[in-house]
Amino acid sequence: MRSDKVPVSYFNFWDGQSADEIWFTDFVRSRGFMEKYPRAKFAFFSTLGNISLLRTDELLCPFSRHRKRIFFTGENVHYDAFHDYAQNMLDYKHINLSLGFDHVEDERYLRFPIWLLEMFPANSSQEDVKRICEKLSHQKYDEQRNRFCALVAGGGSGLLSEHLVMRKSIVDSLNIVSTVDCAGRFLRNTEDLQTVFHDNKAEFLKHYKFFICPENISVDGYVTEKVFHSIGSGCIPIYNGSLNNPEPDVLNHDAILFWEKDGDNSQLIKKVEELWNNPKLYKEFFEQPRLQPNAAEVVIEYFNALEKKINDLFKS
Repeated sequence: MRSDKVPVSYFNFWDGQSADEIWFTDFVRSRGFMEKYPRAKFAFFSTLGNISLLRTDELLCPFSRHRKRIFFTGENVHYDAFHDYAQNMLDYKHINLSLGFDHVEDERYLRFPIWLLEMFPANSSQEDVKRICEKLSHQKYDEQRNRFCALVAGGGSGLLSEHLVMRKSIVDSLNIVSTVDCAGRFLRNTEDLQTVFHDNKAEFLKHYKFFICPENISVDGYVTEKVFHSIGSGCIPIYNGSLNNPEPDVLNHDAILFWEKDGDNSQLIKKVEELWNNPKLYKEFFEQPRLQPNAAEVVIEYFNALEKKINDLFKS
């Protein structure tokens, strides 16, 4: 898959987007790399296919010092299904830069979690980042947000079945407080997402006070867009993931309700019940800052670090 606008190719990336629609194409273009390095070529690799494509690329382009190979994972590489990628492709000497969730000390690696791609356009200026963070962090309470709690989850598979068990446990526990509306394929009991909101999840969630949004597995550093989507839609997240310490320099954990997998969640259920039945308490909880005071600076540093890493590839 190759961009028509800049010399960027993608291998084993997700379906549903053309090369020109993928975040990294816009980042390469907006940061001016083609002007600075006119002969530059980029080959991005991910996990959704056979790792042998890298070997093929090495054979086809063995000596091009202008071709930079970058690995990015939006998946948890510690799943058995992705065992070939468990080292974030750092075990391949021809990978120039690796981007992932893990905390890895390696000059060829930069932690760059997928929520950055989901929440911040690639061409964001520093002022854009600050504005987005401010909008996420400080939200206006709307009394029309009067539905209880939602879950939007796909169907089961061997990969996800264990975590669907946890989702069901959360739903069953909260159903004691009030009925959880399940709008995905899993446990579906409402068609509103499809028939009323035309599959616009963000608009659907704007009517709910809580959103069940755990990760598929809890591994240190593995934080996806799920909790950020909940915050962006104005819901209070009911979350499990990243050892229940997700992005501590970005997220205000006091504004998140953490579910303990295989633990005692009686206090969380009690808290949800209190907030649901007491509009004043809910409003106070809702109006907490959702992000840390310096969240924008943290995001800006991620952007700057990626730009520097790519510049260093060509300077070296």
